[in-house]
Amino acid sequence: MRITFLLILMITFTVTVFGVSIYDIQYTTVPGSGNYPSLLTGQSVSTEGIVTGTGYTGGKYVIAEGSGQWKAIFVNDPANTPAVGDKVAITGTVAEVSGSTEINTITSYNVISTGNTLPAVTPITLGNLLYNTGEPYESVLIKISTVRVSVTPIGGQFSVTDNTYSCSITDNFFPQPHNWSGIVVGQIWNEINGIISYSSGQFKVNPRYDSDMIPLADINTISMKIDEMEAKKGDTKAVNVRVSKLEESWGIIKYSFKVGFNKRILSFVDADFSSTLTASMPDLVLAANEDTITVTYQGTNPIVSAENNGILVKLLFRTVSYGESALDLTRGIFNDTINVSLLTDGKITIPIKKRISWLSIWNDNYNKKNIFNPWLGQKITIEYGGLIQTGAVSCKAIIRIYDVQGRLVATPINENIATTNGIDYCVWNGRDRNGTLLPIGVYYCHLEIIDRVNGKSETTIQPIVIAAELK
Repeated sequence: MRITFLLILMITFTVTVFGVSIYDIQYTTVPGSGNYPSLLTGQSVSTEGIVTGTGYTGGKYVIAEGSGQWKAIFVNDPANTPAVGDKVAITGTVAEVSGSTEINTITSYNVISTGNTLPAVTPITLGNLLYNTGEPYESVLIKISTVRVSVTPIGGQFSVTDNTYSCSITDNFFPQPHNWSGIVVGQIWNEINGIISYSSGQFKVNPRYDSDMIPLADINTISMKIDEMEAKKGDTKAVNVRVSKLEESWGIIKYSFKVGFNKRILSFVDADFSSTLTASMPDLVLAANEDTITVTYQGTNPIVSAENNGILVKLLFRTVSYGESALDLTRGIFNDTINVSLLTDGKITIPIKKRISWLSIWNDNYNKKNIFNPWLGQKITIEYGGLIQTGAVSCKAIIRIYDVQGRLVATPINENIATTNGIDYCVWNGRDRNGTLLPIGVYYCHLEIIDRVNGKSETTIQPIVIAAELK
């Protein structure tokens, strides 16, 4: 009987210490030295929630157990990379960092389910984000409406106002460096969704991606954007070109835009208008150098987008190499006279997903792969890569240049690969390790990729030609 009673006490104690809701971690009315610290600061807790934002600066993500006050929290966990919509269970330590509550030092992580519906966005006003009113919304996914840009982007953030209060909008969820293109003073945003953070004595709104920001529906402030996505080498992917809200009364029946891309990484295939706002196949003109596509459409009925981020048309690209290509959106025009006020580029990333040593060498300026003449000041680009393990600098690259006698003449690279897709590059000037220009001839570029976890390595070799002249 005594053993049973002790076992019950132990189970109760475990549930009390480790089965903690996010609300119980966050809720407090007691001010501290930073802001309003959690009453559980320093304790190890176990909790769970749905991931509402990922990729925050420093390897953080956000989990929530519902919408509204006190129900979300930042997790400092660079070792794991959940997706938005994952329901995760974690164990870690409650901490206060620069006045913001988070869970760090994660000792247990488990994905319970994927693809879950996110908690509803919580509407607030800028007055809810004052020093003494913002604490309940820390880490919560919120929405502010009808705000005007009051300060243009500086250091990754800009300011908006509702004419009474102001707050900062930051880029902490965006890959760095990030450019808030098209943000100008006086611009009105219909909605800005984002997750609330606290730093430098103020609460800030952090949009997770461009679609969290919805401009005011105005024929003179039409915006366009292209999605970002990850793909495998050899895939053909349909990329959405999106547009802000378009009213039927505007009578828009024509559009035209250009998209530039890296033809070493991508090859344009076609357009797809199925399940889009475009009623028939647009005209497509691929530039002579095959790195820009011009899309032009004219219909008979007005193009109507009832909501922001409607899919205007889809562009199909085939991935031909590892790497990353921006989808550079330029010259958006509707009805021949209405210029798009905000153009947001897209991106296709093709990361290395297998254990290989990958090497690509080219000379863009002279369109001669693997050939250049350093005696004329020319240089050559050496792109290289290997498999990166999530949450760690796990891959080291060594590039060695040998002559035809097998003698080592230069080592352009001997360092860890720090990029997230496992791909980096260097520019070689054709000089040896003493800084002397090498003579005309054939050389061999040897790449060694070393797994810093287990010490295994992969190698590959490609020739480089130093030529007398390029024709």
